Amino acid sequence: MAYSHFNQVVSNSKVLQLFERGTVYEPITSRQTANTLHNIIPTADFHSAALLAQKIASPPFLRSVGAIIYDNERYANTPQIEQLNPLHYYTEVSHLAKDHHLTSICDFIQPDRLPASERNPSNEVPNCSIIGLNTVQQSERNPQTYLAVVSRAVRTIRSVEPSVPIIAGISANPRGAPVTAAELTTDMRIVAPLVNGFWLNVPAPGVGCPSCHEPDPNLLQQALANLPASFTTG
Repeated sequence: MAYSHFNQVVSNSKVLQLFERGTVYEPITSRQTANTLHNIIPTADFHSAALLAQKIASPPFLRSVGAIIYDNERYANTPQIEQLNPLHYYTEVSHLAKDHHLTSICDFIQPDRLPASERNPSNEVPNCSIIGLNTVQQSERNPQTYLAVVSRAVRTIRSVEPSVPIIAGISANPRGAPVTAAELTTDMRIVAPLVNGFWLNVPAPGVGCPSCHEPDPNLLQQALANLPASFTTG
């Protein structure tokens, strides 16, 4: 989420209480500081492993963050060579993060991104601190489909890494038809026993999501506020 969207989402007291019960990895940029929640871990977000390798050598960078996200996407923000070799670059990023004592957050590798001969669980699960299921958000309009997609990915990950934390993608603005707050609330409730948290997105139209609508952080706020006060993940 953008900084302003994050602040808007947590301006609801119920959402703020929910966030304060967990650990929050908040993406920041060089022009902003993290939110003042006590449990915030400032996080740098990269679509390029090459750019991360440049930045991670800078002392100011290391002093400002405690975690990194490497989001290898099939669009222009990720160099073509990295798009074609996701396993190699996720492995490179995980090693960089460990060398610099940073938490790494990496996305589950979809099988169709690997050569047919390499499509097996050990190659689909990057060796990172936290595994994200970002692409599952495209199924979130139908909670039962969302549950099925998340369940399949979790089974694959657990067959390789039984204890790695898993976060499921939830978007207030996925491609295509609008999603409702009620759908997002149901999605989070039904997969909560399977995952350890959520990768929350409020994307804006751009190179990464040219068909996205205008961002609506209020929708995500409503979805989170609708969760029961006792809500927990697995």
